Amino acid sequence: MWSFLILLHVITSFHRVSFNVVADLLTAEFNLTGAGLGNLAAAYTYMYVIMQIPGGVLVDRFGPRGVALLTGLSMAAGSIIIGFSPSAVLVFIGRLLIGLGGSVVLINIFKFQANWFRTSEFATMSGLAILISGSGALFGATPLAVSVNLVGWRSSFIFVGLITIAAALLSWYFVKNQPQRNSATTGFPAENGEFVESVQASSIKLASMVISNRRLWMPFLINLGIFGGFIVFSGTWGVSYLVHVYGINVEQASVFMVLTYLGYMVGAPAAGWFSDRVGSRKVPAAVLVSFCVTFWLLLAFWPGGMLPLGMFYGLSLLLGVGAASTILSFPMAREVSPSVYTGSVTAAVNLGVFLGLAILQPLFGYVLDLGWDGRIVDGARVYPLQAYRYGFIICLLFAVTAFTAALNYRERKQGSTAL
Repeated sequence: MWSFLILLHVITSFHRVSFNVVADLLTAEFNLTGAGLGNLAAAYTYMYVIMQIPGGVLVDRFGPRGVALLTGLSMAAGSIIIGFSPSAVLVFIGRLLIGLGGSVVLINIFKFQANWFRTSEFATMSGLAILISGSGALFGATPLAVSVNLVGWRSSFIFVGLITIAAALLSWYFVKNQPQRNSATTGFPAENGEFVESVQASSIKLASMVISNRRLWMPFLINLGIFGGFIVFSGTWGVSYLVHVYGINVEQASVFMVLTYLGYMVGAPAAGWFSDRVGSRKVPAAVLVSFCVTFWLLLAFWPGGMLPLGMFYGLSLLLGVGAASTILSFPMAREVSPSVYTGSVTAAVNLGVFLGLAILQPLFGYVLDLGWDGRIVDGARVYPLQAYRYGFIICLLFAVTAFTAALNYRERKQGSTAL
């Protein structure tokens, strides 16, 4: 059951980074500026920002099974619309629909895990979820670049939409919301499961609860400061940066994006396992966030501007491992909140992920436009190195904010009661 929900998150991860490969193609076909492309990419995250608290309430009330069907069909519709879109406006609408569905997928997984797994397994299972679902980001790099060369970007997105329909229907058929107490059919004894009752609370009440709980602000700020920059490089501008500045082709540049996501995929379960093993969220989170700070510091202030291309093999992995710090934000939030609010609280913390994305993607594009020197190649804008460096400084500031938040997180003492 868990694997079918993860399959939907694989698709979500694909869409999160897919614009990296097709950025120049969309720019040329629809005559986009950097800010315009940034807004198209961020349209996916606008719905995340809007839907996090309502999405958490939805999951808490109706359970993982029905939510999986609705989210999958929404993402499928968006992907197919993008494939047939004659204008940037319809691409934007397609991205909104993908974001509408994708915004609740990870929250849905966390709710399922809260129902079916022990508290001590939560961070480990969350890390495994990221490890497996990260393969979607890998498909959104080199495999997508190959597919675009073979059949075009439109057919590629239509095909992904059809796969998403199948994943949604499989989830509806196989997933059960929670174990049945003392049921011989599940083989899952009641005393081993954590049963989380549906919470009947309004979005306003939940928002008030989150704002008043200062401990939740620390994991929120970690997500805000880290994931937006991670996607700016690995999901939107990294390929263009390497192609424009280093003169390599898209397929070569996408290899570094693969390494970035491999680092994230390996780092997430490792961080979850280590955190559960040592009983600490703060220390591993602070160490991982420092990796991201190092990455942006080097890109922004390396003497002469251009790092040796060979350094990106290690740096791409470093950024990915560092971005895995976000996985620890969810057990952080869960440990300082009542268990009945699992879906809603993780949704509130997850809001930081997509608020960071919604801010950084168009902002980075706007900064590139300010530094554009007028050069166009094959209908797409080509930005100079210095414009990218100004954008990297902004990402660095966000990462420093996350590092400060990690250092200021207060671990819950054994036997204490949240809130």
